[in-house]
Amino acid sequence: MGEPVLEVDDLVKFYGDFKALDHVAFKLERGSIFGYLGQNGAGKTTTIRSILGLARPNGGRIRLFGIDPFKEPLRVFDHVGYSPELPTLQGFMTAYQLLDFTARQYGLTQQSRTTRIRELLELVGLLDHRDKKIGKYSKGMVQRLAIAQALVNDPDLVIMDEPTLGLDPAATVHFRDLFQNLIKDGKTLFISSHLLDEVQRLASHVAMIHRGHIVFQGSLNDVLSAFAGGSIIDIEVMNVSPTLVAALRNLPYVREVNVQGNRLAVHLTSDTDRRGELTTFLFQQGATILSFTHRNLRLEEAYLQVLRTGGVAPAS
Repeated sequence: MGEPVLEVDDLVKFYGDFKALDHVAFKLERGSIFGYLGQNGAGKTTTIRSILGLARPNGGRIRLFGIDPFKEPLRVFDHVGYSPELPTLQGFMTAYQLLDFTARQYGLTQQSRTTRIRELLELVGLLDHRDKKIGKYSKGMVQRLAIAQALVNDPDLVIMDEPTLGLDPAATVHFRDLFQNLIKDGKTLFISSHLLDEVQRLASHVAMIHRGHIVFQGSLNDVLSAFAGGSIIDIEVMNVSPTLVAALRNLPYVREVNVQGNRLAVHLTSDTDRRGELTTFLFQQGATILSFTHRNLRLEEAYLQVLRTGGVAPAS
């Protein structure tokens, strides 16, 4: 596939005695949507700051389009757009003024700026708010504007830290479509997020970070096959007992049973629909079924499985 857009190799970062990044390594191929996944505090933002040359690592190597961001930062930003988590934008400016200021920094002519700004404001749904002070924007509107700002220089790689955080459902759907269109235009997306179900709708490849250490990386299909193979039957019963849970776990086609109140999430070892067998089994155990739903596993459940196993796929 040619030279990777981004190479991170053996990255180490300390804050005092705290190791924020522990030999982090991954590659990002051109034309992909890469999901960088982890809980808050896992090391996602520190990784991004290191990639952009904003935080110097204590060890390791980073290359963006073959460029060392610490030796040639201006060349890097010719190719990269960045939207931070919870962006702080100049509240005294209007959206148009902010994008115009940003475009000037990239050397766009006045005519080019006018055309580009209109395109971007339409793209993120803020054209009707172009002359409104940013300080009066909602949190979701600020997030939209930050993404527009990241696209001003028409970058080849767009790095976004929690891009859909604070967006309402309609805006989230809008940006899903936008991200897919960016890929069709030949761009590469790096999306850092703890909203795993949202990433599942977008990403082709993922890396999972936990306490500064990469615990899994590969294609989305890889992680779902290895750690979320099979499916789940969600069952609500009148009364859950330890005996019932133990009996379910002993069934040959059951991988795990998670319990929350009167609700059971029965993880199956395959995609075979076992609702009939489970209904009979629960009836024989004297359980009263209140609801019964069969579904495929989600990336969030796969991620939790990765953490439980340390990145080792469970046996079928």
